[in-house]
Amino acid sequence: MAIWRFDVIQPDSLEEAVAALARHGQDAQLIAGGTDLLRDIHLGLKRPRWVISLDRIQALGLISEGPDGSLVVGSGVTMTALGADGRVRGRATALAEAARGMGSPQVRNRATVGGNLCNARPCADTAPPAIACDALLLLTGAAGSREVSCGQYMTGPGQTVRKADEILQEIRLPRLPLHTGSAFLSATNRKAVEITITSAAVRITLESAGGPIREAMIALGSVGPIPLRSPAAEAVLVGQLPVDTLLARAASAAVGDSRPIDDMRAGAAYRKWMVETLVARALQIACQRAREGST
Repeated sequence: MAIWRFDVIQPDSLEEAVAALARHGQDAQLIAGGTDLLRDIHLGLKRPRWVISLDRIQALGLISEGPDGSLVVGSGVTMTALGADGRVRGRATALAEAARGMGSPQVRNRATVGGNLCNARPCADTAPPAIACDALLLLTGAAGSREVSCGQYMTGPGQTVRKADEILQEIRLPRLPLHTGSAFLSATNRKAVEITITSAAVRITLESAGGPIREAMIALGSVGPIPLRSPAAEAVLVGQLPVDTLLARAASAAVGDSRPIDDMRAGAAYRKWMVETLVARALQIACQRAREGST
């Protein structure tokens, strides 16, 4: 089957890309790694007249330190680079773990963190850890730039608050307090090149190395129309010592905040069971990392 014909625009700057996107509107699609867009075009799911490539915008592929101490990850950073970067692994371990486990090496070498978030699939692996790590997304369009928290970015399957002329420029990871640990775990039907059927990202901040939990963030993937926070599980944890029985109660509470469906990959009941299993394990790992001072 012949692929849909389109013209390619290759801007050299973010400003040029924004202008091209504003000029062509709904007839244009952005492409970074292309691991999803090219498949969608081949399947006839998308029919753009123009494809705007972000490959030449070097700043989108960088990871740097922000003036406020945050870690700034360009939207064009590949999963391979994200998972291998020592700063990301040190400050947002859960996000690095999600990137390292996604797809195959070939996919990780092309797929970008920005593309994964902008596609807004409920199973997007980088979304739960980005939410758990309090990530902010910088969107740049014709009217200027604005920040959106990752937890408010996705509004439904394939839907975000990003406007038609906006580009996700970067992901900002704030500097987290001492005694903070994070972890990401996922379940799939096979080890690699498979869509996640359930995932859990956890961030824990302790009052001290041996103290109670000061703050807890739990985000779930593939168990709702968008990645979901679990306020019930977080409420169980805050102010308490992170003993195994407490972590088990929090994992059980997380099940109640999930909204899974039955589909070809797994049933809702199985996904609920995996929520409890993954959250319990991720909490144990995150608490241990918090005691050791890693995130």
